[in-house]
Amino acid sequence: MLAKPMLDDSYTKPEPKRRLWRWVVLVAVCALAILCFYQSKHTQLEKLPLGSKTPYPLDNHCNDAVPAGMQLIQVQYLLRHGARYSTEGEMADIEYIYRLLDNQVPSSWIKPEMVDRNNAMRLSASGIYDTAALATQVYQKYANLLEMRQQPVPAIRFISSEFQRSIATANTFRSTIDPDNHTMQVSVIPLVNDTILAMKHNCMRWNMAKDDAAADIQSEISRFDSIYGADIKRHVSKKLNIDLLSLDNIQTLYRMCGYDMSLLHQPLHWCSLFDYKTAELLELRGDLTYSRKYGPDDSQINSHLACALFSEIINDIDTALRNTDSAVSVFRFAHAETIMFASNLLGLDQMLGSYTKPITGNMTYEQILHRGFRTSTLVPFSSNLGLELYMDQNAQPFFRLLLNGCAIRMPGCSKDVCPLGVLRSKLATDIGCIYNTMCQL
Repeated sequence: MLAKPMLDDSYTKPEPKRRLWRWVVLVAVCALAILCFYQSKHTQLEKLPLGSKTPYPLDNHCNDAVPAGMQLIQVQYLLRHGARYSTEGEMADIEYIYRLLDNQVPSSWIKPEMVDRNNAMRLSASGIYDTAALATQVYQKYANLLEMRQQPVPAIRFISSEFQRSIATANTFRSTIDPDNHTMQVSVIPLVNDTILAMKHNCMRWNMAKDDAAADIQSEISRFDSIYGADIKRHVSKKLNIDLLSLDNIQTLYRMCGYDMSLLHQPLHWCSLFDYKTAELLELRGDLTYSRKYGPDDSQINSHLACALFSEIINDIDTALRNTDSAVSVFRFAHAETIMFASNLLGLDQMLGSYTKPITGNMTYEQILHRGFRTSTLVPFSSNLGLELYMDQNAQPFFRLLLNGCAIRMPGCSKDVCPLGVLRSKLATDIGCIYNTMCQL
């Protein structure tokens, strides 16, 4: 028989309360560690690039104060509508995923409102919230100018395309800036003759170019899939523990992640299937289509489709310069492609990245990271392109361009605030265009 161990005389049995407190502290530390882990994961997933379904970066912090010695005369903004529900076609794709993965994911991931055809393309509650928050930021930024411009009534104008999501965005923006209803109601451009905001619907030449680009788009997507597809499928299949998904299915999952983030602020459902690199790759896969349908990588028409829009913008600038005391600030509400067409004319992709050649399916990952055309940067929900008009102490006009609230320097400008002549030169061949003639076949 083993001898009973001898205890040191100095040994004191711990009191029950002390042992309980040790357990409480241990549990608290573990809970804090778990909380920190999930908060970190939450933050990481919130930063995923989600193409045109990316939420608007309301926390953008840009040093864009009015420059010393400059008087702000006018602002003009082109804004995409707030976060909306998917198209009916996308809803059909989402329904297929719901059926396929019904027993593979938690029931909370299946959201009936995302496939309700009554919601198709409509502005969401989060889209209204983000629009109001953006309008508040804009008003605070231009408070002196916009406060002055509330009298007379025409000194602020709001213009929208004839789509529910754009009109609802415009009305929300206007009521936030002007809760007392001093300004004129939102002016809506009928779709049938809209060459300013929903211009693609009235350009037969663009429709033909879109159809002609279909083969090139499919070719580039096939090249992409042959290089990156296996890694993407392996990553997502491992997450879901299922190997039944095509790359098109995974692209739908990626869009579903975007809608989860933008409409529901929910990063821990479908978005948990992706890491940053996989999201980057899937954004490029989508951008291969966007860059050819709406972006700079087409025949030629996309680079001129915003000519009527900029003709109107320059006309409003000239009117403001003739009488600065009655300058009108204008807010135009439209669509992702409207901002892409405007970006093409200005050459924004040259300002947003060091790699500005046409994007292709066989780009290296380094080139993917540094490309200029990127929808998550250019056209997240509520994206906006701003043009500020200034007058210096010598009565010379200057302008500053802003993308999503941050100043962006045009080629030919040595500073963010640049002589207006640079902008006029850039737009010279497009101002005064005869839109219907340009769009004829």
